[in-house]
Amino acid sequence: MPATPVPLPHRPRRLLLATLAVLVAVGCTTLGPPGAVADARRAVTAVVEALAAPWPGTVHRAQVEAVANVLLFVPVGALAALLLRRRSPLLPLALGAGTSVLVELAQTALPGRVPDLGDVVANTAGTAVGVALAVVGTAVRRRAGRGRLAALLAVPLVVVGLAGCSSAGSVLAGPDAASVGPGVVPLVPAAPSTHSGELTAEDGWLPDGEVLSPFDDVPAITRLDPVLRAAVQDAARAAQADGVRLHVTTGWRSAAYQQSLFDAAVREHGSPEAARAHVLRPEESAHVTGDAVDIGPTDAMDWLSRHGSGTGLCQTYANEAWHFELAVERGGECPQPATDPRAG
Repeated sequence: MPATPVPLPHRPRRLLLATLAVLVAVGCTTLGPPGAVADARRAVTAVVEALAAPWPGTVHRAQVEAVANVLLFVPVGALAALLLRRRSPLLPLALGAGTSVLVELAQTALPGRVPDLGDVVANTAGTAVGVALAVVGTAVRRRAGRGRLAALLAVPLVVVGLAGCSSAGSVLAGPDAASVGPGVVPLVPAAPSTHSGELTAEDGWLPDGEVLSPFDDVPAITRLDPVLRAAVQDAARAAQADGVRLHVTTGWRSAAYQQSLFDAAVREHGSPEAARAHVLRPEESAHVTGDAVDIGPTDAMDWLSRHGSGTGLCQTYANEAWHFELAVERGGECPQPATDPRAG
């Protein structure tokens, strides 16, 4: 009588599926299209900010990003430890660190991405936390089963990753006249061209003469660093109380949008070196990472240069009265604007 194939046990199967889902989520969160990465990053940082809500003002942007990077790899370490449960805990730790290094190396080939050794350290720390949770959880809750524990560890990251992946389709497809939401600018002939087509509001682009409220629900605003966006909104409220209306002339930009600006500057000024005195490449620009805004009109620039430190906002360049970034803690003293003529 022929032998009957033995099916894969349910628990290992669930464990493998959870691991695959987590790897896809990590890929979307770290290496996906800019819109997907921004959406996933906001989802992760929102969790961190919610945890820090009982202690307002004690957690700052750099800390939020570091904790977000730690949380991102906790499921990676936990699932690796569960899959390799009979091996030394050092092996899943090494796998998590290696995955983080590969992600950073891959980012060197992507426009607008800046590899960071600090991310590798934070991701490895998250892996270590995940390994510890898996070891302790397995010892304490053996009856729960590895599959159930794996699902518990995987669900939060998978939700974040799927949110990012689902947004990638809309980012890549671009809006059309029937699907754009309020305040989103549909494709128009006047948009600058790139190798992949014309720019839209999904790139952070605005038609000439149009400006944004810091509270608008459009990518140029929503894809800013969450802490920067909150600071600009707080500054707008304070300026309004002083009778000054503050608007945003440009915020987040896609790498494609920034590249089109740089290419135009090269054509105008004759060389990449001369262009960099006016426009930065995508990998250098704080607009592409969502860490800078340009403010208008003139009275708002003046107001923010005098009062922006109350929300942490400072004028970055001496030759750009409109360009602001988070440079100090709220209430701190802004440094002198850089004399380097490079623009964001």
